Amino acid sequence: MSEYTPQDIASHKSRDDLWIAIHGKVYNITPYIRDHPGGVDVLLDTAGTDATEAYDEVGHSEDADEILQSYFIGTLKDAQEHRPKNKTVRVIQQPAKSMAVVSKSPKGSRSILKKIALIATSNVGVALPVYLFFSSGGNVDIHKFLPKSLPAWPRSLSIASLQQSTAGGKGSFTTGFTTATILMGTLAALAIPKLSALVSPDSGFTKYPPHMKSRRAPKANPHLAKGFLNPKDYKSLPLVRKDELAPNVYRFVFDLPKSTDVIGLPIGQHVAIKAVINGETVSRSYTPTSNNTDLGRLELVIKCYPDGLLTGKYLANLQIGDTVQFRGPKGAMKYSRGLCKKIGMIAGGTGITPMYQLIRAICEDEADETEVSLVYANRAEGDILMRKELEAFAKAYPKKFRVWYMLDQPEKGWKYGSGYVTPAVMKEKLPGAAPDTRIMLCGPPGMVNAAKKGLAGLGFQPPGAVAKMSDQIFCF
Repeated sequence: MSEYTPQDIASHKSRDDLWIAIHGKVYNITPYIRDHPGGVDVLLDTAGTDATEAYDEVGHSEDADEILQSYFIGTLKDAQEHRPKNKTVRVIQQPAKSMAVVSKSPKGSRSILKKIALIATSNVGVALPVYLFFSSGGNVDIHKFLPKSLPAWPRSLSIASLQQSTAGGKGSFTTGFTTATILMGTLAALAIPKLSALVSPDSGFTKYPPHMKSRRAPKANPHLAKGFLNPKDYKSLPLVRKDELAPNVYRFVFDLPKSTDVIGLPIGQHVAIKAVINGETVSRSYTPTSNNTDLGRLELVIKCYPDGLLTGKYLANLQIGDTVQFRGPKGAMKYSRGLCKKIGMIAGGTGITPMYQLIRAICEDEADETEVSLVYANRAEGDILMRKELEAFAKAYPKKFRVWYMLDQPEKGWKYGSGYVTPAVMKEKLPGAAPDTRIMLCGPPGMVNAAKKGLAGLGFQPPGAVAKMSDQIFCF
């Protein structure tokens, strides 16, 4: 393993010869300049230096770490351990909550219980209505002393009928006591059922008829189901089909272990492919065009550049029956219904694959009302990938999806756009800047960087160095 000094690294700081050091390791990232999502300028700012702090501050993904390892050439002499800056953490103590639980009864029930208790326990409550009843010759309405919610006292009760049971003929203590006993006994008989109903725990679902059906549970989202993929370990799958869709562009189809298996890939995420090429381990990430509704298979559309380390020297030479290692799901995007009302997309070349994945999921979901507008740029008409599928969605779901093509070299009679995707094209073909609108970009770095600048001029918030789902402009 080679060892380099800071002076050695400092002599490699040009666009055509660019070295950096990160965490004591030295990398020659010259071949990666054109593919860097953040653009060339970001790399040139740290060229020939120890870029550990800048690399960590951005917060690169696992994909970036894997790509970086493929450019490792040696170690940095006398490298010092980099420690992240300490951040002050303020602990906010929450006020303690009382553990006491006070059960409350409805106001009506408390009122009735209170009245019953007063009548049943108070001597005055017994004697006063009875005394007034007898002393007035039966002319006092005893019902005004009782709760209105109780059934009416029998009005046929008379002084005469009560006096016949006594010897004195006049209201006496015995007569009053006997009458009070009858009164309270009747009151208790009438009150007990009411009281029992008020304090009974029979409530909630038990009070509904047994024949009522429960509500149906919502259907599980198939795109969130776990499947074959593992985010930490690579797994092998055999290649069962390989179709050339355009010059150097292939559709690769791999079989899952069982015909009922799913990939286990949320919409918007991707997989990593790893291979050993000329004794060097190389990995790259790609977005499948299949999803969890496609049982038993994983499908990818990839452009294999002749000089590409993984695509040109490995994937382009795959034969039916060869196995490929996959790991995932990976990525910052995990689309779900309701993310926003409108989505604008700008794709270039094979950058259509993550866009197609989202378009398909939105169109095939009846409950998803998101409106999608796609501007798809290519060099020539023959380079347009997934055209048949895209136009089928546009025809079947005109309210959800529309597509506009841009070509560098259009032939005569071409009915779509030509040239670059300019701010004027974006303004005409994509939704305007709004809180409920997202723009998604995927394609060559030059096109993506130009699109970000143009969109910022149209009022969209520029994205950070690392893509987040909350970004108004999201870069795959």
